[in-house]
Amino acid sequence: MNIYNNEYMYNDFVNTPNVPNTNNEMMVNSNLYGPYEGFVNGNMFRDLYSPYRNYQPKQLIPTNEEEEALLNLGQMGFAMHEMNLLLDVYPNDERAMEEYRNFRNSYNELLTNYQQRFEALNVNSEHLNNTPFGWEAEVWPFDRRDF
Repeated sequence: MNIYNNEYMYNDFVNTPNVPNTNNEMMVNSNLYGPYEGFVNGNMFRDLYSPYRNYQPKQLIPTNEEEEALLNLGQMGFAMHEMNLLLDVYPNDERAMEEYRNFRNSYNELLTNYQQRFEALNVNSEHLNNTPFGWEAEVWPFDRRDF
């Protein structure tokens, strides 16, 4: 099974402003979905994806820059995690490890960029150097009334 196609850059699959990447054209010859398509399908591996009846995944369209950054971070984190699971089964697969490293590097870069522009996402973030952290100023999901 050839799940690799090293002719693409992971950042090409990350959404760009106002243009969600839904077709992953660069991965046509690979059995591995790109991060966006894998994220919305819930599976990075074409050979293992079996859609439920006529289900079509919802297209995720961010409404602002922060939502777009979170979507990009989520899809790259998902791709990284899927490759990690593959490495649990095939720990000596060097090509899978290379894919994992690429996803991890892209994820870390996206995380750093997000935290520099918006806010820290983890309690171990390098961006939590000042008090108060600022979380108390945010509207918490259970306090929102715009649903």
